[in-house]
Order: sequence, then C-alpha cells, then structure tokens
Amino acid sequence: MLLSCVNLSKVDPLHTGSMSYPKGATHMSDTVVHIGDLNKADVLAALYNAAQPQGMGFMQYDPTPMTHNEAQAILNSGQTYFDYLKGRVMKVNLEGEEFDPWGFNRDNGTMAAETVIARLRNDGDANPAETQEDHKARVKATASQAFDSMGRSSHMSNVGGIPTMELGLADVAEELGPKVAAALDSTDA
Repeated sequence: MLLSCVNLSKVDPLHTGSMSYPKGATHMSDTVVHIGDLNKADVLAALYNAAQPQGMGFMQYDPTPMTHNEAQAILNSGQTYFDYLKGRVMKVNLEGEEFDPWGFNRDNGTMAAETVIARLRNDGDANPAETQEDHKARVKATASQAFDSMGRSSHMSNVGGIPTMELGLADVAEELGPKVAAALDSTDA
C-alpha cells in the first residue's frame, strides 16, 4: 500500500516552501497527504463529501454529495484553496501534489483527511458508504453543538488571565435554527 503521509521534517526540515499556502499562511503539521497520483477533482469531491458543517456554515450547508464533474468545474475556475465550501469546513489547499491536513483534521476529526484519501485510493470512490456514515455522525454532533450555542450569547470572559471572547449563536438562532434542523433531517434520509 502506498503511504499517503510524509514527515516534512525529513523532506523540508526548515519548512521553507515545499508546499503552497494561502497568502501569509504556513503549514501547521509535520505531515502532508500525497495526492499526486490521484485526480484532483476526485480528491476535492472526497474531502467535501466527508467534511462537516459547523456553526454558521449550516446557513449554506448542502447535504448533496459532490460529484467528480462538480468538483472539476470548481477546480477549472482556478480555485484551489477551500476554507468553507457550501457550508462544509474544508481548510485545505489542493494546489500542489500534496496538502497539509491540519485544518481539515482539526475540524473534521483526527486523521480524517488521511482516512478519506486512503478510501479514495483503495477503491476510487469519492463517497463510499463509510464516508457517508462518518459524515452523518459528524453532522449530528455539530448540529448538537450548534443548538447548544444558540442558547448562549457571545460574551467576554477571562480564561487563565487571558481575555477571551466566547462566541454564542443566540443572536442568529431564529435564522440558524431551521437550517440546523434541516441538516439533522438530512441525516435520516
């Protein structure tokens, strides 16, 4: 089996530019996911299909899986960095032959990017049953968190002597609540 991760400290110990990132950003992890042997549209579709909505992302969330053709059209537009895509948190730059999974994994689960790419590499399917089930479980979890946050207002607090803004969603609950409910309903389909 082809390894999909490389330790950057061996490839680029000073992290001087083995990858491209959005202006001003740097990579956050010591590993990258190699995608040079895969079709980028399939990679984008697979990552999208696994990614979860969170917070205000529910306002744009589309539960419909992304197809190869849809992903190819997005890539043909020149876009290679994805923060959120149709409400799903992505945090990936697919410009090169590899990408830093840190942001995707932070928001979608430990080793989520590596798992998605391994599944794609193993069977060529950008939306296998395992990914669909993982996605539904994460939608349920993030919907629960969103509902909890809708019961809280944003406020300042002091955490360990550091002024901290704690964000709540009470001020947008009327608009956000139905979107989160619709996302939850989509997991039953």
